[in-house]
Amino acid sequence: MNEKSIMEKYDKLNRKMQRYFSSFFTGTAVTSIQALVLQYLIVETKKRDVFPKDLEEFLEIKPSSVTSLISNLERNGYLRRESLAKDGRYKKLVLTEKTMEMEEEIEKCIDSYMKNMFLGISEDDLKVFEKVILQMTENTGR
Repeated sequence: MNEKSIMEKYDKLNRKMQRYFSSFFTGTAVTSIQALVLQYLIVETKKRDVFPKDLEEFLEIKPSSVTSLISNLERNGYLRRESLAKDGRYKKLVLTEKTMEMEEEIEKCIDSYMKNMFLGISEDDLKVFEKVILQMTENTGR
């Protein structure tokens, strides 16, 4: 098997998927990355306090990039940072009413994207795909 050819196809698919995902948010108030972050926060803040460090891990990006993303979302009124009573150095991320009013729209766009991406792919093929992704993820940790 030609690994180089497979990686080229994977890279092309990755770029195409990013553009395709972005297309689901054309005409909405947020970008695709903002929507992804807000959806993550909507789900996670129902269970626990969420901090910038959690976004770093979720998105696998640098702290400075997370800070910029949070600042932009805060500036646009989608979230705010609140100090913890027990330790003011830690700032949890709190969603605003503006974001909660968009929850359904964000979820609908993400669900549509997911359904379209997996259209026509069998359960068996998805299991193999998941196995391959997990193995590749493990390989990158070495």
